[in-house]
Amino acid sequence: MVAFLGASNSAADNWDLFKMQRKVLLSIGIWPPDRLVRRWYIKIFIDINMVILSICIVGEFLHAYRDGTLRETIESICPAVSRLSGFLRMVLYLMNEEKIHRVLNGVRKMIKENHPRENAITKRMTLLGQQLTFYQFLTMFFAAYFYGITPFIIMAYNWYQGQRPLEKVLPFKLALPFDPQHSLYFVLTTIFLNYASIPTINSQTGCDALFSGVCLYLNGQFQAIRLEMEALTATLDEHSLKSTAAETHRINLELKRISQRHQEIIDLVSEARTAFMPTVLLIYTATAIIMCFVCIAMLVVEGIYKLTYLPYACAELVLLFLYSYSGTIIRDSSEAIQTAAYDFPWYRFDRNTRHLIQMMMIRAQYGSNVDVPFFETSMATFSVIVRTASSYVTLMKSFL
Repeated sequence: MVAFLGASNSAADNWDLFKMQRKVLLSIGIWPPDRLVRRWYIKIFIDINMVILSICIVGEFLHAYRDGTLRETIESICPAVSRLSGFLRMVLYLMNEEKIHRVLNGVRKMIKENHPRENAITKRMTLLGQQLTFYQFLTMFFAAYFYGITPFIIMAYNWYQGQRPLEKVLPFKLALPFDPQHSLYFVLTTIFLNYASIPTINSQTGCDALFSGVCLYLNGQFQAIRLEMEALTATLDEHSLKSTAAETHRINLELKRISQRHQEIIDLVSEARTAFMPTVLLIYTATAIIMCFVCIAMLVVEGIYKLTYLPYACAELVLLFLYSYSGTIIRDSSEAIQTAAYDFPWYRFDRNTRHLIQMMMIRAQYGSNVDVPFFETSMATFSVIVRTASSYVTLMKSFL
C-alpha cells in the first residue's frame, strides 16, 4: 500500500519517530508532510474513501430514520456515528495539514539538535508511541472484524438449523435502493461495507496516534530538560555558599542553552495545540455520545450481537484515554521542570542566574498544555466523560 501511494524509502527514513502512524495514515492517503508532493491518484484515492464513508453514513442514518424499532435504529446509528467521526477526522486533517506539517518538521528539527542525554529518552518515547499505535489499531481492527464476521456466523448457524431459503445478513444495516437478498447485490454490498471499515478505523487510529506520538515526544523533551537541570545541579559544590565568577559564567551559559531549548519546546507545544485542536475538540465532544449509543446497543441487542459492541466500546475508551493521557503527561512533565528549577541553588548566583531560573519556572507553570476550548486534556476529563456517559446510559435504561 505504501509503495502504491508513492512513498519513497528516503522519505520513510526521515520519519522513524512516527513510522507506524505514517503507515496507517498512508493507507488512507493522508500524510501531512506529503501534501505538496501528493500525486494525483492519491488525491483521487482520498476522495474515493471520503465518498464511500459519506454513502455509508447517509445510508445508515436513513435506515435508522425509516425503521421504527429501537434495536434497528441503534444498530444503524452506532457505526454511522463512528464513520462520521472518521470522516470528520479526515476533513480536519486535510484542512490543518500545513499546521500539522509544521509541527512534525519542528519535531524533526529538534531531533537533529538532540543533546546526547536526550537520545535514550527519545528512543523510549518512540517505542512507547509505536506500541500505543499498534494496540490502538488492534482495538479498532477487532471492533470492525466482529462487525464483519458476525453476519457470517449467524448465517452459518441459520443454515445449520435448516433455514431455507437462507436469509442473507449484511455486516451493517443501511437503507439500500435494491434488494440485498439478491446474491450478486449481497456480495458486492458486503465487500463495499467491509472496505468502508478501512478508512473508518485507519482515520481514527492514524490521526489519534499521531497526536499521541507528538505528545510523547514533547513529554520526553521536558523530561530531558529536567534531567539537564538535575545534572547541572550535581556539578555544583553543595558545601559552597557563594559561587566563583568562573563558575557563575559557566552556569549562566548552560542555563541560557537549557532555557532556550525549554522555550523551543513550549513553542512547539503551542503549535501542536493549535494544529490538533479541532481533532481533540471533536474527540471530547463526540466520544460521550458514541459511548452512550454503544452501551445502549449492548442493552437492546440480543445474542452474539452483544459481542460485536464490546470491542467497539473498548476501542472508544482507548481513543479517549490516549488523548487524556497525552495531555496529562505534557502538563506533569512541564510542572516537573518547575520543581527541578526551584531545587537549583539559585540563591548562590548573581541576578542573571536568578532571572533565568525564574523565567523557567514561570514558563513551566503556564506555558505547556494541549487544552482545547471547553475541555482540559487530562485524566480528570477522561473520568468526567466516562461518568457522564454512564449517567446517560443509566437514564436511558430506565426508559427501555
